[in-house]
Amino acid sequence: MDTLFTFQGIDMNKILDGAVKWLLNSGFHILLILIIAGIGLRIGQLFIQRSLKLALRDTGKDLLTNIQTGKRWKTLDTLFVTILRLTVFILAGLMIFRELGFEIGPILASAGIVGIAIGFGAQSLVKDMITGAFIVLEHQFDVGDVVQIGNHGGVVERLGTRTTTLRDDEGIAHIIPNGKIETVKVMTKGWSQLLLDLDVTYDTDIDRALVAIEKVLKDYAHEFSSEVIGEPQVLGIESLSGTSVKIRSTVKTAPGKQWDAGRIIRRRIKEVFESNGIQLPFQQSLVWVHPGR
Repeated sequence: MDTLFTFQGIDMNKILDGAVKWLLNSGFHILLILIIAGIGLRIGQLFIQRSLKLALRDTGKDLLTNIQTGKRWKTLDTLFVTILRLTVFILAGLMIFRELGFEIGPILASAGIVGIAIGFGAQSLVKDMITGAFIVLEHQFDVGDVVQIGNHGGVVERLGTRTTTLRDDEGIAHIIPNGKIETVKVMTKGWSQLLLDLDVTYDTDIDRALVAIEKVLKDYAHEFSSEVIGEPQVLGIESLSGTSVKIRSTVKTAPGKQWDAGRIIRRRIKEVFESNGIQLPFQQSLVWVHPGR
């Protein structure tokens, strides 16, 4: 029997006994660490979600507040869960290293030295993380907002500790380091506004056109009362050009609803103008023909 557990002078019994002892001690401890880490991660996520729901609950009365609360909830949930996962993974990794026989003290000391060295060469990374933290803390913009950052615009798809991801109308994702963000145009912060400019011909009865536009705007506001804030305003003649008269109106809407409102309102105004005989200007070309040619 002994020869069966001996191979080239190696006592297989001792190896098997050692493996069994390691599995019953360190192996069991590592498995326990992984289970506890998984449970802790799940409990932490539930705690974050429950805390955010209590701290950022919808009022059910103010549409703007509810929309901003929803976007704020998504932003903070992503940020806190990322920090939680990083913390749990680091702690679990250090505990597993100790069970594998590594000394944690030298590892931490080496990590500190490496961290200092990396810090000098990764100042942009630190800048990105600090800027990202201030963006979240100061509530500059949230996930779901439509923003313009430099030459890139789109919906904020992800707001991380280091980068911000925008998704434009073509579906292209723009990943921007937070440290590169200097000026941001937020089109959906608090509320939005449709700026409606309509051109009519010079021979148009302006009063009649103003009444038609005002009726369309009021009908839209009544039909979509949950998306329109206050009464639409028909401001009047904005400018005069060589071929048309520009009439300006404004509609204050919930964040991000100004584009949908513009599409519907422009279509309805075109239909009303056609039924009332109000002409829209169009480009014309005048050709002179010489009699002798």
